[in-house]
Amino acid sequence: MEKLLKENDETYVRQLFEQNLKDPVELVLFLEKDGGDRLNQFNKQYQPYTEEIAKEISALSDRIKLTVYKGDLEKEKEYGVKDISALFIEGKNTSKNVVYYGMPSGHEFSSILEDIVDVSKGETDLSLKVKETVKKISSNVEIFVFVTPTCPYCPKAVRTAHQFAMENKLINGVMVEANEFPEWSEKYGVYAVPKIVINEKVQFEGAVPEDVFLNSIYEALGIKLTF
Repeated sequence: MEKLLKENDETYVRQLFEQNLKDPVELVLFLEKDGGDRLNQFNKQYQPYTEEIAKEISALSDRIKLTVYKGDLEKEKEYGVKDISALFIEGKNTSKNVVYYGMPSGHEFSSILEDIVDVSKGETDLSLKVKETVKKISSNVEIFVFVTPTCPYCPKAVRTAHQFAMENKLINGVMVEANEFPEWSEKYGVYAVPKIVINEKVQFEGAVPEDVFLNSIYEALGIKLTF
């Protein structure tokens, strides 16, 4: 397979990592083993590209480690993997809760780079008030953010969900590439992106401000929140 990142892209990403990475980051990628039959026609097509982009990103900094599991059901259970492919960004401030289902391509490529930087630094750029309110959440929260690679508004929604997860390990921030997982998209009625589903109770579309997003989390928990 030919490299996916062009030389100027590699130069940019390498400099980004050199200037911003602090602590080690591990990319943990779950794929189907060769000959496995769990993939649909869409993620079967994209799985090799997902592996390649993860390899190319990790090769651009010695602070990034890539671990790939193929068909390891025991490890998938440990991480709570729901489907393949799944990519987790691990660091001191995450706990198997910053997740990408499907290839982080197109506009989502910027999301994974920014996530890696945040996880390495151990901090986010959420407002102080939002951070404090996110940290107060004491119940499990799962946020699905459905995206497509061509959607320019999707990265903001993905980043907000992932930053919430970085601030509170009870929050699971999950990007889902809608085209690769059509069964999920059908289940949750994804007709426009970004589509956000919180604890299967609250749904909305669009890249809303972080405080509005947070209000929706509290709504899903049955708690009234007023900023």
